Amino acid sequence: MVVRCLGLAYLLLWVLIAGFCIPDNASSSMQCPAIIVDLHLGEPVSLDVALDDMARAGVVYVGEYHTISRHHQLQADIMRGLAKRNGISGLAMEMFTWDQQSLVDQWLNSSDSVSLLLQKLGPGSWTNLKDYESVLLIARDLRIPIICMNAPENIVRKISREGLDSLSEIERGLLPKDIEPVNPVYSRLLSLKLRVHRAFEGKSLQRIIYSQALRDAVMASNISRFLEKHPLADKPLMVIAGSGHINYGFGIPERVARHVDVSFRIILPSESGELQLSEAEKRQAVDIDISHEDVKFIDRPIADYLSVLPVVSSGNETVDSAPNIAKIQQNNSGNPRR
Repeated sequence: MVVRCLGLAYLLLWVLIAGFCIPDNASSSMQCPAIIVDLHLGEPVSLDVALDDMARAGVVYVGEYHTISRHHQLQADIMRGLAKRNGISGLAMEMFTWDQQSLVDQWLNSSDSVSLLLQKLGPGSWTNLKDYESVLLIARDLRIPIICMNAPENIVRKISREGLDSLSEIERGLLPKDIEPVNPVYSRLLSLKLRVHRAFEGKSLQRIIYSQALRDAVMASNISRFLEKHPLADKPLMVIAGSGHINYGFGIPERVARHVDVSFRIILPSESGELQLSEAEKRQAVDIDISHEDVKFIDRPIADYLSVLPVVSSGNETVDSAPNIAKIQQNNSGNPRR
């Protein structure tokens, strides 16, 4: 099954770069570098041009599909590029929850390995934290603070299974007050895409949307708090989160904007056929069909910049790098540990 969401940017990209792929003699396949497209200009640009623009923003949101190595390389490249320009005021990461802040702060002031940090965080921590080693080490080397912005997993799981009403008064007191209001366009998008999960329908789907809103609200609250305490001074805050939390400016960016008047840029890397599901994930997935027409109700680009791999031909075969929405949502609705 290949489910395509073919936006104008993808079509432009395939035409523009068709001649720039080079053969890989070892595998006789085609190796094509990712190209960045400015989705407002409708043109490919260099990473340097994109970074020059991003460096002038207050917040740079970098999306990802959590287990794709190309995405982590892009994060490191962006981080180094921003650091060489004006610097970075902080690095906010979905991979850490607010109750892990002290452990992360201790690690930043140590010479410990990322493996040791993972060990200290204990069971239930982000399982592929080693994939973020480059950005973590860059943050430590440049003395960039890391903001642990996510909600503890036990609270999110409780909401996804039993709803917001299941939280105790103490648990609700720990959370932002603006969890429940969800942009209806964002809710419609989530309802469309989350159908890929076999268990998500009816009331359970609504609970999952609320749990997504919880993560968005908590992460936005922690970002807003950092921005209020640390005036920007021409240094952007870099945010790394799953693409589903930031695409189209919904989720985190929209909620941050409710509290802080700050400019921002969003850069998303495409999935481009690189995401592999485990057998357990495949069993949980349902085949769905999402077309270009299905998402035309969203009247804004998915990001400011898109880092994407093209559809290429190798011999008589066509390698389809268009995003598989089922795979995307399976991986992008949360943490790899679930």
